[in-house]
Amino acid sequence: MTEIIRLDGVERSYGQPAVLACAGVSLTIDQGELVAVVGPSGSGKSTLLNLIGTLDRPTAGSASSPSPGPRWAG
Repeated sequence: MTEIIRLDGVERSYGQPAVLACAGVSLTIDQGELVAVVGPSGSGKSTLLNLIGTLDRPTAGSASSPSPGPRWAG
């Protein structure tokens, strides 16, 4: 399978004093794989999705995905 998303030891913190929203997340998602992100309120689900979607940058660790191609044909 082709790897499309990879997170290695990703952390994201906010504010002073720092509040850790994601801590040491490592994840690989392959093409065609279905993934669900579940957990209680405040557990970092939205932060994780923002990091995967490159809407936010990790405080530590690395996040990578291949460069996106055209989203629409026509």
